[in-house]
Amino acid sequence: MTVALAEIVQQARVVLLDFDGPVCDVFAGLPASVVAARLKQLLQDEGVELPQDVVSLGDPLKVLRRTGVFAPDLVDKMETVLVGYEVEAVSCAEITPGTRELLDAYAETGRPVVIVSNNSERAIKTFLDLADLRERVAGVVGRPIGNPAEMKPHPRLVLRACELVDARPEEAVLIGDSDFDMQAAVNAGARSIAYANKPGKETRLVRAGANAVTRSMQELAGVVRVSR
Repeated sequence: MTVALAEIVQQARVVLLDFDGPVCDVFAGLPASVVAARLKQLLQDEGVELPQDVVSLGDPLKVLRRTGVFAPDLVDKMETVLVGYEVEAVSCAEITPGTRELLDAYAETGRPVVIVSNNSERAIKTFLDLADLRERVAGVVGRPIGNPAEMKPHPRLVLRACELVDARPEEAVLIGDSDFDMQAAVNAGARSIAYANKPGKETRLVRAGANAVTRSMQELAGVVRVSR
């Protein structure tokens, strides 16, 4: 059962913010389906027969995750290629409306924000520099290069982010827009806010463990500002 958004915001001492969605639409200019297709072609060029479930995947991060299972010797090569595509993609990504306001609101209330994402740290930092946001976050925790099994929903990234700001998981709230975000928060012992910016997302993310829901970064920024 979800609780009031204001209650979750007020209780959290630190904020963990997912990247793709809450900060920007990473693959808006270079579609995720295109990147996934290129990664699958790379695997086939290496002589790998794709498992049937991978053939239909349109998410490059899911392709990478599955590669760690059926072709672990190619994970490093896939990582190198994927990071390049991510950096290319964020060069034309636009910031999510309200995210600047949200980061400002948390700064005003003295609570650090750490980006916690299954995207690569290099791509995240590239975007933050382009958008002049690097100084507004306390740190960046991207996917564990070479070990895709420890991407969210595994708790590793959430726990690393908490360590960066010397916080316990129960003092943190993770803001994200995917099942994996909500599950990672549960697995780490943190709370979560679902960014349900599309029809049907709220129900799905609550089922995945979200403690509260927001429909926009502007709404959330407003709640943060009155939560001191």
